[in-house]
Amino acid sequence: MLEFFKRLWIGWNGVARGILTAQNWVAMTLAWVIGLAPVALAMRVAGVDLLDRMPLAEKRASHWRARTDGPLDMKRAQRMF
Repeated sequence: MLEFFKRLWIGWNGVARGILTAQNWVAMTLAWVIGLAPVALAMRVAGVDLLDRMPLAEKRASHWRARTDGPLDMKRAQRMF
């Protein structure tokens, strides 16, 4: 009798794993289609660049932005953010 319940439990785990996998695929697809894709398209149309990259016409060796902070002192070093 115990073997029957063991096999039943193992079978149910396989079915439940398949259901959860399908559910995750559907949920992530909907999140991408409803949430992320429209925002990305709107930002592309509006010309927003969150990485603050310059146009390709300007050529620089790096996209590094120089810091405008003053020299590092003890008070500033103790302040983490």
